[in-house]
Amino acid sequence: MSAVRKPVITGITRAGGTSTLAAALHTIDGGLLAPGTPGEADVLVCRSDEQSLRQAATLACAPAGHRPVLVLAGIAQGIPTPTVPAGRFAAVVALPHVRRWFGGDARAEAAAVLAYPPERLPPDVRGYAAALHRIVSALVGSGQLHRAVPPLVSRPVTTALWRGLRPAELAVPRLAPVRNGPAEPDDEALESEPARVVA
Repeated sequence: MSAVRKPVITGITRAGGTSTLAAALHTIDGGLLAPGTPGEADVLVCRSDEQSLRQAATLACAPAGHRPVLVLAGIAQGIPTPTVPAGRFAAVVALPHVRRWFGGDARAEAAAVLAYPPERLPPDVRGYAAALHRIVSALVGSGQLHRAVPPLVSRPVTTALWRGLRPAELAVPRLAPVRNGPAEPDDEALESEPARVVA
């Protein structure tokens, strides 16, 4: 039997609960996947808001081989899991929001979740524990933990939207003011004319 390595859990968006999930599963915290830089990830953690899901949809995975598990974090109880393009990930798991962990460091409490039977856990943590079991099942079922390295993933660099061509600023000629009546000659014009001699 070959050795099974520890999974690497990487975040796509900030404050998605990557470190808490890594502590709960006793795995390697891969931090945040930087735009424009490929990284290794067995599990990708993404918040479930619309902007974060758009970022997850733009991720590029290896064209062949194993794919990471996508975890949608922070989904409230009773809310359906947002749809994600099929075939891009090994599995998509909804990780429910645990209100008691909001705003603090929940890693120590999360690390103990799998040590207790579900009936001994608080009701809001039971859903989190069930999601942890689904993540582990997806990882074990994929067989990717028997490989030496996790799947490669890259996140494109975000660029500013192109706003189209901007018109060039044209130089507007300044017109001489319009005067009513006959124009008076200027001093230079008078001096250049020959003097008239009256007989």
